[in-house]
Amino acid sequence: MALTKPTKHGRHDHPVPHKQDDLVPDEHKLQEARNPEPELDEPQELPDEVLHLCMVLKAADFRAEIRFGQIVVSPWMSMESNDIIDRLTNLLNPLKPPNGWRFHYNWAVHIPPLLDHRLPDLIVVPPKVESLDAMRVHGRSVLLVVEVCSPGTHKVDWKEKPLDYARAGVPLFLIVDPLVTPRTVTLMSDPLSDLAPFDDRQPYQRIVTAEEGEVLELPEPFGIKIETSALFDQVVSPPEPAE
Repeated sequence: MALTKPTKHGRHDHPVPHKQDDLVPDEHKLQEARNPEPELDEPQELPDEVLHLCMVLKAADFRAEIRFGQIVVSPWMSMESNDIIDRLTNLLNPLKPPNGWRFHYNWAVHIPPLLDHRLPDLIVVPPKVESLDAMRVHGRSVLLVVEVCSPGTHKVDWKEKPLDYARAGVPLFLIVDPLVTPRTVTLMSDPLSDLAPFDDRQPYQRIVTAEEGEVLELPEPFGIKIETSALFDQVVSPPEPAE
């Protein structure tokens, strides 16, 4: 059973790197010149026109995020990414009704101290949640945020979003990476509480990576073990003929 049964495989509970860049898979590392960092001592007010444009894009089914006050339009999710989220949702569905949880696919997480936000591929929230406004939720009040890597978002998913979600207070951040070989599922938990917008420390204190075919445990309030192979494409056996 994909939800609770462990397999003979294990998982990789590796030491948390001191710097965030150390977590990015080697084959995807890039050499970049670092731009001077602006000072963000105080929260800044987001111009009304920026927020309005973002909401218009959202209404038109564009994935519009705000980073340092600027709108960033993300590519649509691929069919593969949608399938992975669908399979993960199927695994989590048994926990949904008894707990009153909700699954959201187009709801943003507010990233302080600015009025920035990110649009995860999936957010799991409890019955009552703290919202900044109709479009954005406070990360500290969600249960789980999920991102599925794609060629256009891979670097952002690994290098920017862990820091953003940790600063928001997201307790559990799951990254599904179908681009590496073998494919992996990584769970980040225990975010640092004193992170700055350009902090180069690893923002989550605990990181567990499971390769495809291994088991990954989601801690409470989930309390389940997921067979990671259930998230990726599988060869479906044809039905046997009826006797």
